[in-house]
Amino acid sequence: MSQDLEHILGSPFGQPMAQIYFDALGKNGALGFMSLLMIVQFLMGISILVAASRQSWAFSRDGALPFSKFFRPISKTFGYIPVRTTIGCAVLAALLGLLCLIAPAAAAALFSLAVAGNNLAWGTPIFCRIVWGQSKFSPGPIYTGKMSTPIAWLAVVFLIFGTLLAMFPVGGPNPDSESMNYTCVINSAVWGGALLYYAVDARKWFRGPQITIDLDQLTDAQAAALREEGVKVEEEGGKAVLGGRSGSTSSGIAKLT
Repeated sequence: MSQDLEHILGSPFGQPMAQIYFDALGKNGALGFMSLLMIVQFLMGISILVAASRQSWAFSRDGALPFSKFFRPISKTFGYIPVRTTIGCAVLAALLGLLCLIAPAAAAALFSLAVAGNNLAWGTPIFCRIVWGQSKFSPGPIYTGKMSTPIAWLAVVFLIFGTLLAMFPVGGPNPDSESMNYTCVINSAVWGGALLYYAVDARKWFRGPQITIDLDQLTDAQAAALREEGVKVEEEGGKAVLGGRSGSTSSGIAKLT
């Protein structure tokens, strides 16, 4: 295997790892290992698509996404899966993937977006819980007691640090248009778009997630308490769909197609 770093980084294959395999194992070995990596990456993409489509369906069920009524139905034909949100996530991922064709800087920004986006998704609920929801927090079966709050703050600081690192340019201190990290631009567009959507429209009707329960398992006192709190209860086939407070226009009943 060649130890010339410039030879590896300037590989005509466009992939330093492929050049390493080629130098060490030859053409057939490189093709075999790169094919294995391709299969693994494809399976990873499928698993991420499954998770993203289910999360998107949960948001659309609660009316939290644009065009929620369109994405909410579940397909009975294909085994009770959210086909529409699955296709929607695949199309959106493909469109984002087109950024890789623009320039290497755009591809790097797209990959860094996964780190910054995940950190934001993990850090936001932790921060909200310790700042605004501490009095309402109900510990689960695994709870660290008095250390819970310090651990939560440590997690928030670490996630902020990771987000900042993901947005640093590759070269510095004065990056140009090719070495600039555009993750901050893409993240700002995503975060700004979500905040704008909530400020303009969603804040007028969205009141939080909706939960489906069995009415037969509720006592009269529990049902009365729910209605006194202003929780909207919709009945369908003996089931109660508990939505947001009164005035919410979103419905949590998933339709079958």
